[in-house]
Amino acid sequence: MSEKRWIIGVDGGGTKTEAVLAAMDSDGQVTMVGHGISGPSNMRLAGRKQALASLDEAIAAATGGPTGKIVADVAVLALAGSTFADVQEEIRNWATRRGIARNIEITSDAAPVMAAGTPEGWGVALVVGTGSVAIGVGSDGRWITRGGWGHWYGDKGSGYDLGRQALAAISEAEDGMGPETVLSNAIREYFQLENPRLIIQELYRRGNVRAQVAAAAPVVLAAASEGDIVAIRIVENAIGELMRLVTAVTCDLDLHDPYPLALAGGIVCRNKAYRDRLVTGLEATTPPPGPVTPVPQPVTGCIRIGQALLEGHPPPVTWPPQK
Repeated sequence: MSEKRWIIGVDGGGTKTEAVLAAMDSDGQVTMVGHGISGPSNMRLAGRKQALASLDEAIAAATGGPTGKIVADVAVLALAGSTFADVQEEIRNWATRRGIARNIEITSDAAPVMAAGTPEGWGVALVVGTGSVAIGVGSDGRWITRGGWGHWYGDKGSGYDLGRQALAAISEAEDGMGPETVLSNAIREYFQLENPRLIIQELYRRGNVRAQVAAAAPVVLAAASEGDIVAIRIVENAIGELMRLVTAVTCDLDLHDPYPLALAGGIVCRNKAYRDRLVTGLEATTPPPGPVTPVPQPVTGCIRIGQALLEGHPPPVTWPPQK
C-alpha cells in the first residue's frame, strides 16, 4: 500500500470557512477524505477570537473523520484579509501552536480561485461574495489586484453592495424621497419584521451587520427578476461595478486577447441570471473573456496549490507573488 501524504485546504471569508482534508498517494492521485464548514474567518471583520475559532472548527471537522487526527504535510490557508502582515503572523502563530501541518502556506482567498479556474494559472479571478475583489496574473507571472477595499468604501457589486443599495432604496421610499419598490415588503419579510423602520434595529440585534446585509442580496436579485425597476437599477449598477473591476485588471495587465476568467463567490456561482448578465456585459468589452469558469468550491484550488508544493513544483498561484 502506497504511503499517503496529507493536504489541508481552507477557504475562509466574511461569511463562512470551508476546510477539506485530502490524501495524495505516491502516484500523485488526490482523494478528498474530510470536509468541514464553520463561520467567518476574515480576522479584520470577524475579529481574532471568532476568526480563529472558525478555522479551528472547520479544520477539526475535516480532519476528525475516520482517519483520526491528522497532522498534514502541508496546509494551504486561503483567507480573506490575510494579505496584511500582522494578520498573516497571527494566523501562522495559531496554526503552528495548533500543529495542523508541517508546512503552512497562507494566501489570498482569490489565489485558489485562479488555481482551480484557469487552465494554466494566469488570467483573471473575480470573487463576488460578501465582498468583491479581482486579481489578475499575466502569462509572465505579473500580479495585480483591484477592489477588495472592504465594505466601508469598497466591495462594489458584492452581496453586501446589493443589500446596502436595497436598504438605501427602502429608506428613501419610506421617507417619500424615492420611488416605491417591492423591496420594501420583500426585505421586511426577509427579516420577519412588521415595519421597515425596524430593520436597522434588527441588524444590530443579530450582529455581524455586514454579513446580514449581504445575506439579503438574493432578495434583491429576485425582485429584479420580477421586474421591479428599483431592483433592476441596483443590479445593473452592481454589474457595472464588477465589469469595471475586471476591465481595470485586463487594462493594467495589457491584455489584448481573450483571457481565462474564473468566477467564485455565492453571488455569481449560485445566481445564474446575475452571472450571465455579468458575462454578457464582459463579452462586449475588448478583450472579451474566454473561457469563463465558475468555481463554486474554491477550496479545491487550495488542494491543487498544496499538491504542487508537495511535488516540488512552483504552485499554480500564490500570494504574495513568488519572485
